[in-house]
Amino acid sequence: MVFLFYYLSLLNIFDAFITFFGLENSFIQEMNPLMSRIYEANPALFLITKLTFSLCLYLFILFKKVPSTSLTKGLTVFASSFYTLIFFLHCYWLVALI
Repeated sequence: MVFLFYYLSLLNIFDAFITFFGLENSFIQEMNPLMSRIYEANPALFLITKLTFSLCLYLFILFKKVPSTSLTKGLTVFASSFYTLIFFLHCYWLVALI
């Protein structure tokens, strides 16, 4: 579980900067309505929000409070798998558009 928390956190950090680059250069659109609104309000706030999500995951690891219930494991595996697909989709779009 700790590995998946690290993985999600790092993936989120990379995705934050790749998405920010794509949005700033009008290569992509943010499809998450909440993150889209945050970006429209303030692009720096978008990055801060994404990085704060990663920080929260790291805090679970740092304080050795990573949940280990079967529900948490299932959600973490699902989130990791889904987010990996989203991350590669963003990378593909940017490579194809640049």
